[in-house]
Amino acid sequence: MPLEIFLVGPLLALAVLAVLAVAADVTTLRPERRRTEPEEFGLLRPVALLADVPSARSVRDRLTALSIRATIGTGKDGFVRVLVFADEYDRARDAV
Repeated sequence: MPLEIFLVGPLLALAVLAVLAVAADVTTLRPERRRTEPEEFGLLRPVALLADVPSARSVRDRLTALSIRATIGTGKDGFVRVLVFADEYDRARDAV
């Protein structure tokens, strides 16, 4: 057998590795998209934004009296949010 036949396999493997290396390098050249990180509260949506906790508690108590599940949470900006589940959001907005 000629020597060229024995070189085809390893050369083909090197070519595949080179293509993979270039493809991996190209994907790292893409600039990362900057994401604005919204306040994440999971399944809850903010229905009111207030400056202090006592005001937020009064809004939460009003919603609770209307059988709307509500809680309060503080964001990174220092404001207090009254949070409700998404399925009760419209009713809560009307009540607030």
